[in-house]
Amino acid sequence: MTPHETLRQLLALSAAGLLDAADERRVRQHVRECAECAAALDDLAAVSADLCRLPAPIAPADLLARTELRVAAELSAQAGLRHGAMLAVGAGLFAWMAALAVWGLYRFLTGSAGWLAWLVLTTVPAYLAAGAVAVLFASRRRLERSVL
Repeated sequence: MTPHETLRQLLALSAAGLLDAADERRVRQHVRECAECAAALDDLAAVSADLCRLPAPIAPADLLARTELRVAAELSAQAGLRHGAMLAVGAGLFAWMAALAVWGLYRFLTGSAGWLAWLVLTTVPAYLAAGAVAVLFASRRRLERSVL
């Protein structure tokens, strides 16, 4: 990028009075030498002056309170998601331990490995438990969204 292009990008900031002293001096020096940038700076200064004359919108009185409530609700939802994830991990561990217990009980009762029966007896309850936990969390999120 040439120095001319770099300074041309600073013209809008100069017109708004947002440049530091060193950049403002560079822009003013360039504008003295470049008629095209001087015209652009004059146009931008006119736009900036027109924008300054526009009335500033007034924020509602309760905007801060509503924003704080929304942020608190979002933080609470995130904490709920973390809590839900921990519960899901706990439910998975519980299902795994229950599967091991059922397998041990089956081996004790039958005296054989019985892998197919063990697979059926442990996999179905584990998936049912995990599915129940997932359904509970999904319904909880829908309820929270409807309240907020």
